[in-house]
Amino acid sequence: MNESSPSAGRLALASALIATPLLWLAAEAVSPKLAADSSEQLAIIGRNPDRWYAYTLLLIVGTMAFVPAVLALVRLAAGSPRLAAIGGTALGLGTLIAIGDAMSQLMVWQMVGHGADRQQMAAVIDRFDNAGGSTVVFAVGGLGFLVGTILLSIALVRSRRTPAWATLLFAVGIVVQLVGFTASSVAIVMVSSVILLAGMSRQAMSVLAPAKGPEAVGRRLDQRAASQVA
Repeated sequence: MNESSPSAGRLALASALIATPLLWLAAEAVSPKLAADSSEQLAIIGRNPDRWYAYTLLLIVGTMAFVPAVLALVRLAAGSPRLAAIGGTALGLGTLIAIGDAMSQLMVWQMVGHGADRQQMAAVIDRFDNAGGSTVVFAVGGLGFLVGTILLSIALVRSRRTPAWATLLFAVGIVVQLVGFTASSVAIVMVSSVILLAGMSRQAMSVLAPAKGPEAVGRRLDQRAASQVA
C-alpha cells in the first residue's frame, strides 16, 4: 500500500470529523423551537411531532459520530500524549452522557401522544430535570465536554499536526454549542455547527495527510506486520 494513501481507518476517522457537524447542522435545520419551559416545549412538540423525531434522530446519530471524531483528534494530538489522553477521556465521557441525553428526547416525543396528560408529562420532565441524581450526571457531562475540549485543544496546538485556527474554531464551536443548548436557542446551536464544520473539516484533512516522523515509522511497521500476517 502506498504510504501516502490514507488507510480505511484514517478515512473513517476523517469522515466522522466531517459527518458530526453536518448531522448536528441538519438536526437544527429541522428542529422546531426549543423552550426552557417544559409545558411550552411539549406544546411545540405536539404541533411538530415529526420534526421533533427527525431532530432527535439526527442529534443522536451526530453525537454518536462524535465518538470516533474525538478519537481522530486524540490521534492528531499524539505529540502531547498525556494531555491528549486526559482531554480525550473527559470529552469522550461528556459525549457518552450527551448521547443518553439526546436519546431521552425520544421519550419526550412520546409524551405528546394521544391520551397523554400534558400537565402530568410536563411535571415528569421537571421532576427528572430537577432530581439531584440526574442533575449530577448531566453536570458531569457538561463539565467533561468543556474541560475535555480545552485540554484536547491545547494538546492539538502543541502537536502542530493541524492548523491552530482549525483547533480554535473547534474549541469555539463547542463552547458556542453549550451556550446555545443552555439558552434553548436553535439559532445559536446552528451557528456553532457551522463553526465546527469549518474547523473539523480542516482537521479531517490533517488526519488524511501523509504522516511524518515517528508516526510515519509506526505506520510502516503496522503495514509490514499486517502484510506478514496476510
